[in-house]
Amino acid sequence: MNSARATDDGSTEFERRTRELLLGSVDRLSGTTRSRLTQARYAALGAVQSRVRYRLQRWAPAGAAAAAALALLVVFIPHGGRSPSNPVTNSAFEDLDLMASDLPLNGDQDIDYDFYEWAVDQAEHGAASAPRAPGAPSAGV
Repeated sequence: MNSARATDDGSTEFERRTRELLLGSVDRLSGTTRSRLTQARYAALGAVQSRVRYRLQRWAPAGAAAAAALALLVVFIPHGGRSPSNPVTNSAFEDLDLMASDLPLNGDQDIDYDFYEWAVDQAEHGAASAPRAPGAPSAGV
């Protein structure tokens, strides 16, 4: 039960003793054995890195093609049910009908020509006179 007690650095007695034994066994190894173990470790790490590099080289073109296809879909497929209407291109036939008709272009406005005639009379004569009744002949004509 003594091995379960924690020491000051947070490790148990078992961990501390195991570490001492492993470090002592490394010190007892010859230089040749250490060199061979180091070479084997680097060879194992190199094999793992080459497998990762091979997978990356194998799947990178497929990933790039998928990303390009997704980008094209986002750009060229319209979002929403229908495309927005353009009032300029949609009103071309209405404009042609309006221009070809006999109606005046301002046919929706009620123009008071009598007011304009009264204003001209006021400017010419300078007298304060009331506007004429609709349909009454002007004084100057």
